[in-house]
Amino acid sequence: MAQNNGVCPDLMGLNRHVMQERKTIRLKAKLRIFFSGGGFEGEGIVLDLSKSGCRVDCESEIVKDAVVGTWIYSPDHDWPLKIERAVVRWVSPKVFGLEFVEILPAQRERLRTVLNEKKLGV
Repeated sequence: MAQNNGVCPDLMGLNRHVMQERKTIRLKAKLRIFFSGGGFEGEGIVLDLSKSGCRVDCESEIVKDAVVGTWIYSPDHDWPLKIERAVVRWVSPKVFGLEFVEILPAQRERLRTVLNEKKLGV
């Protein structure tokens, strides 16, 4: 398969498609995450985070469209951020994308706090 600047053309199209669908800016992060649901459970590292989702580096197997609950741990907080329901929107080797579809109001406020800390470099 031909490559362009080291990136497979199919992946370039996928990246453009994903970026066009993304409605919020993701901030770089390095936070622990645990997930469970739909017959899947595992842990990984959140590589980037937004108010609507995240990208996760993970050794555990998971499939597109799986629905999971997640717990995201920030070293600056004593307890995890709980996402009641998240959907796996895409999967590639060792990395997948989650869309947050159900977050309780108090947890949504905590997510805003974590995002503001990341934005300010705290």
